[in-house]
Amino acid sequence: MQAPAKQPLLILGAPPRGGNHLLRGLLDHHPQLLLPPDEDYFVRHLSRHPLLRLRGMIASTTGAPGFYRQLQKDGHLERINAGHGTEVFGTEDSLDLDAYYRHISVHHRRWEVDSLVRNHVEALASALGHRQGDGRLRVFFCALQPSNRDLTRVSDLLARSYEVRGIFMVRDPRAHLASKLVRNPTLSLRRFCRRQNRYWREIEEFSAARGPALRLRFEDLVTDTEARMKEVCEFAGIDFLPCVLEYTQGGESSRSNSSFAASAGIDRSALTRYRDTLPAETLSFLEEHCRPELFWQPVD
Repeated sequence: MQAPAKQPLLILGAPPRGGNHLLRGLLDHHPQLLLPPDEDYFVRHLSRHPLLRLRGMIASTTGAPGFYRQLQKDGHLERINAGHGTEVFGTEDSLDLDAYYRHISVHHRRWEVDSLVRNHVEALASALGHRQGDGRLRVFFCALQPSNRDLTRVSDLLARSYEVRGIFMVRDPRAHLASKLVRNPTLSLRRFCRRQNRYWREIEEFSAARGPALRLRFEDLVTDTEARMKEVCEFAGIDFLPCVLEYTQGGESSRSNSSFAASAGIDRSALTRYRDTLPAETLSFLEEHCRPELFWQPVD
C-alpha cells in the first residue's frame, strides 16, 4: 500500500539578528499561509535534545499537553496570546489555545517521534483557525543557531512528516556582527566566522538532501522589497499580493526590530552602519575568515 503524499511545509529561518522577523512580518497576513505569530520553539528544542524526544514519546495522553507547553519555553504561546511576546506586538488572542491543546490530547501517540512533530504542527494549524480543505500552506518559523546545527536538525525532523522547502535569510557578516555585538559585546570573532560559514554550508546541504532552498539576502530584501517578495511568493507557490510589501504583526502595521518599519519606510543606513561602529582590524578579520559569498556588495 502506497504511503499518502506528504503535505508541503515552508521553513523560514535565519541565525539570530539575521532578519528573520522582517520576512515573517512581510508575510504576516498572507491569506494562503498558516504562519505562527512568533517563533516556534517546540520543534527546535525537540531537535536538539534526544532525551526530550524520549520524554515526549513516553508521555501519556493526559501528560502530553504539559510536555508541549514546557518545550514552548514553558508557556511561550500563552505569553504571545496575552501580548507579552518579546519580539512581536499586536498579536493578542491570535491563537485558539484551547484548540491547540485539545488537538494535542486527542492525537498524541506514544513511541513515535514523528507523531510529536506532526501533532504540534497540526495543533498549531488548528489554533490558527485552519479549516480542512482551505489549502493554506503550513509555515515553520524560528531562529536557527548555527552553533547547534539547528537548520539541519530541525529540517531533518520536519522532513520526516512533510514535504519541506526553505527560505533562509543571509546577512552580510559585517552588519550581522555589529548587530549581535549590541547584545553580546564579548562575542568571539573566530567563532562568529565559523558559524557564518557553517550556516551557508547547511543551506547547501538542505538543498541537496531535503528540498528546494531559497537564499534570501537581508540587504536585498531591504533595498528592493518588491522584487524580493515576488521571488519569495513564487518560491513558496503563493500569490504575490500588496500585503507582502507592508510589515505587520497580527495584521496591524508595526515596527520591526530590524531596519524595516511599516510606518516610516526603510532605514537603509542600517545596512552599512557597521562602517562607523566596527574597527578596521575587525573588518579585515571578517573579510579574511568569512566566505566571500556572504558579503553584500551594494550597487551604486
